[in-house]
Amino acid sequence: MGSRPVLFLQIVILGVSLTLAGQDRLPEIPVTLSSRNSTINQLLEEITLQTGYYFTYNAALVPGEERVRIQTNGLLLEEVLRQILPNSSLAYRVIDRNIVIYKKNDAPPSPVSPAIDRLVVEGRVLDSRSDKPLAYATIALYGTSLGSVTNQTGNFSFKIPPELTDPMLVISYLGYKRLIVPVIYPADQELTIRLSKKTIPLQEVIIRHADPVLLLKEAVDRIPDNYLTEHSSMTAFYRESVRKDDRCLAFSEAVLDVAKGPYLPNAQADRVRIRKGRKITDPSTEDTVMIKLRSGIHASLSLDVVKERPDFLSEDFADLYDLDFTDMITYGERLVYVISFRQKSHITELMFRGSLYLDHETLAILAADFEFNPAMIHKEPGLFLVSRSPRIHIRPLLAGYHVDYREEEGKFHVSQVRAEVELKVRKKRKWIGSRYRIAIEMAITSVNPGVKLKINHSDRVKANTILSDEPFEFDPWFWGTYNIIEPEATLMESVRRIEHNLQEITDY
Repeated sequence: MGSRPVLFLQIVILGVSLTLAGQDRLPEIPVTLSSRNSTINQLLEEITLQTGYYFTYNAALVPGEERVRIQTNGLLLEEVLRQILPNSSLAYRVIDRNIVIYKKNDAPPSPVSPAIDRLVVEGRVLDSRSDKPLAYATIALYGTSLGSVTNQTGNFSFKIPPELTDPMLVISYLGYKRLIVPVIYPADQELTIRLSKKTIPLQEVIIRHADPVLLLKEAVDRIPDNYLTEHSSMTAFYRESVRKDDRCLAFSEAVLDVAKGPYLPNAQADRVRIRKGRKITDPSTEDTVMIKLRSGIHASLSLDVVKERPDFLSEDFADLYDLDFTDMITYGERLVYVISFRQKSHITELMFRGSLYLDHETLAILAADFEFNPAMIHKEPGLFLVSRSPRIHIRPLLAGYHVDYREEEGKFHVSQVRAEVELKVRKKRKWIGSRYRIAIEMAITSVNPGVKLKINHSDRVKANTILSDEPFEFDPWFWGTYNIIEPEATLMESVRRIEHNLQEITDY
């Protein structure tokens, strides 16, 4: 069977880039319009029907309800747009089948801090209908390999190199229309970005009348065609936290250098080193049990299921799992098959259940959501422990994982991973226990395909590593130019509480 991604715990008794094809020149397509009183929005919709290109723009920039009289017969698209939008300050950029209308910036503003020669853009990504936050939406900087993700409340902070005078953020989320957002200087106000769900017209849906097992086998066979087959150098932001009930016990963050091996059989294992990090633990807990989380960095690397192949992507997965087509959605401009899997009823060993997201055209695995079978997970508490005291009873409650992939120069690579494990910990002869939640998240923030990174043996993060304790000061510029995942507000409140406890101990 394939590998099993888990978070290992040690119980201790104390006295617990997206790069998209783009251009600034408009395609030379003839357009015919005849209108005496149409709005600009209506005319742009008509151009979309004739050309197949969609328009993206800020409503405050384009007067969509303004009415225009126009008569053209086979006039080129660029001239038609000049007549509809005579504003000379507007510019156009073609990204895939999208035409982005934006206003050029005069010059980038000054850096926000001497420690950061970057423009910091902050924002929040929401569902356009419900205003519900879209957690872990992908944020990419057009024309670069830089990327990040939103946090659980949809918030993000992105650092943009100063040499990009007209940067654009590309926002993607499974099942939603991809949105391209030009950054307008000075970027001193938080962006509110609303994504719309994308319905699939019936005429566009071409379902392969094939067994999902055969479809997934073909997807596995195509991995060498769809994923990076050369070494790559990556930068990643990593976070892990340990909570007991509603209190944060430990909080760690790091920027990682990842020497990524090819997506090929028997390829070199990924290697990683910590470039910069910090950790804080709560010294005020009076509990006699403390959970120390061994480095989840290796666990996060193992969540790259396309490379590390868990049993639901192993050669014999059809003998272990039942598969079904469950949905068809979009991701950016792609049609995506959703295939669910669950362990066969006669198998008594703890296995997974979840969903795989396959690109309709290439059959690349774009994402995976999976968890250990919740009906059986309590039977194997040892799966999550490095060592165990006979005086403590451990009951696993859940172990869920997510991974998704991003395209780079026609090949895919891991983009972000998340894991969450919940355990009930109770001392023997005690009726009431505590709930522990261990979470890790990692986002690839830049990638250099074809660059083989050498990491000395002494610098490598080892499987039994516990992130070193470092003095923690909540400095907003601690990370310098690195892109990070914005922490949740509740998590930062817990961290500040720990800081307060540490200060009280120091003062005492």
